[in-house]
Amino acid sequence: MGWELDFMTWGNDWWTSPFLDQVIPWLTHLGSQVAIIFFILLCWVVSRRKRSFLYLVPLYAIQTAIVYGVKFLVQRPRPFLMGEVASRFLKGPGEVMDPSFPSAHTTNAFMMATLLADWFPRYRFFFYAVAGFVGWTRIYLGVHYPTDVMAGALLGYGLTTLYIDWARNLPKSA
Repeated sequence: MGWELDFMTWGNDWWTSPFLDQVIPWLTHLGSQVAIIFFILLCWVVSRRKRSFLYLVPLYAIQTAIVYGVKFLVQRPRPFLMGEVASRFLKGPGEVMDPSFPSAHTTNAFMMATLLADWFPRYRFFFYAVAGFVGWTRIYLGVHYPTDVMAGALLGYGLTTLYIDWARNLPKSA
């Protein structure tokens, strides 16, 4: 954790900006639970297939169970609770209650990016860049360590890739 707190403190010295302090708390929600639910519903409405809904909901459920299982198994405190890094996100104590490792927002962002990259491979760089940006916002806001974000990215990408491979081998009658 030492190098991560040093990195975050160093980052606070050069990437802090009043404009970003206003914008980033909104943009970080691109990886929130609400964004995922909206994404799943949008995919269902746009594709007009019940199958897409029936495949995305279990992926989200499995991913969420794994992420929160790891969070409560590891029990890593949030960076702002360590006193070294101030959070730019919190309005008061107790707003972020779950443990830090891994970042669920980053996991969600990489889940969506991996699905979109599979569906629209031409734009995969853009999708992964947005997901990486969501991860960086978590560090910027002081609510996650860099390794929380890296683990979230690996989980989101890895679990979604495995799920896509599994879903491709299912019979088409579902």
